[in-house]
This record gives sequence, structure tokens and C-alpha cells, in this order.
Amino acid sequence: MIELSGVTKRYRSGEEWLTVLDDIHLTVAAGEFVSIMGPSGSGKSTLMHILGCLDVPTSGSYRLFGRPIERLSAQELARVRNQEIGFVFQNFHLLPRMTAQKNVELPMMYAGVPRRERHRRALELLGQVGLADRAHHLPNELSGGQKQRVAIARALANRPALLLADEPTGALDSATGQEIIDLFLSLNADGMTVVLITHDPDVARRARRIVRIQDGRLVTGAGEEGRP
Repeated sequence: MIELSGVTKRYRSGEEWLTVLDDIHLTVAAGEFVSIMGPSGSGKSTLMHILGCLDVPTSGSYRLFGRPIERLSAQELARVRNQEIGFVFQNFHLLPRMTAQKNVELPMMYAGVPRRERHRRALELLGQVGLADRAHHLPNELSGGQKQRVAIARALANRPALLLADEPTGALDSATGQEIIDLFLSLNADGMTVVLITHDPDVARRARRIVRIQDGRLVTGAGEEGRP
């Protein structure tokens, strides 16, 4: 599903170029649950942006579902982000004036899904993450864990094949964080490919495979095992 070959990302800083990712080689097969672990400043969020088609490599190749992402137009990349990838972020990014149901419906609205189907699907997904009774609550009426569950339901709205989670437990207490990882494990058991970015080794170990990044380079290969 994911194939990075020699991916490098550089940004200009004044008169110099800053290398954030350096010669990254990584493959993720369909149905895997992989954690990418590294300290702050290691390049893991930049790597997530490239995996999520939010940015493109300076050099090297990224193939997603066999397609070279760097050759896609801005419109094609937007379609990939909306329909083929689900995103979960540390700070939820829910719209505060929309109910849980409306937040989940939003990606489907951009995809042109009819209103009745959006309603049905949003309620189904909220039930799937254990929030059927919170569909009409605003984000400020929900706990942190409930907000993240709404965000996960939203990420699943357009039935993506790939779920990318960037520090999804970072704003949660440890017990609630483990519940969120349990939900990812359940989705993975149903066939969802999950790539999780984290700095927390306890979270990383819940994945099926751990990839470590430091100073913009992978420091262990693609084979370190997580917890079975």
C-alpha cells in the first residue's frame, strides 16, 4: 500500500537548506498496523504529512496504492486525502459549533454524498465508536476521549483504506489513551491499515510493528515487532 524509496525533504532556512527527512525507505503492506516512533524534532510529523499527501518529497518516490504521489495534481491529491485516507490528530480538530454527527458528516459532504446517506452513515459510525448517545452533543460537551472517538468516526466517514494517526493519545490520560489504541486495534483486525505516529513507547508497542525515526532517518529497519 505504501512504498517510500529514497524520500528526502528539505526546507530553506535563510541562506541554507534544512534536511528534515533523509533517504527514507519504508514499505507498509495493506492490513498492517505500524507505529512510527521518535522524539520531538525527529521528522516524524513531516513524514506523516508526506504519507497523508499533505506535502510531497523534495526528492525520492512515494507510491500509494501503486501510484507515484509526486506526479499527482493538487486536485488529485485533494481527492486522495478526502476519499482514500482518514486522519486522526492529537487535538481532534473538531468544528466547535457543529454537533458530533455534523462533524462526522463533513468529509462526506465534501465528497458529494447525499444528505440522507450522510446522516445514516454518521450515526452508524458514532455507534461503532461507542457514541450513539452523543450524536447531537457539541464538542465542548464531550470529554477528551469522546472527542477523539468522534474524530476517528469522522476519519472513517468516506471508507478510507488507510488511517493515519498523529499522536492520537497525546492530549489524553493514559487509561483513555489505551482505549483509543484498543479502538485502532479493532479497526485493524477488521482490515484497516493503520499508521500511528507517537513519541510514547507504551503506545508504540501496541502496534504490530515499530519503525523508529531519529534526526530524519530511520534508525531501525522495517522489521521491529510490536506487541502481538
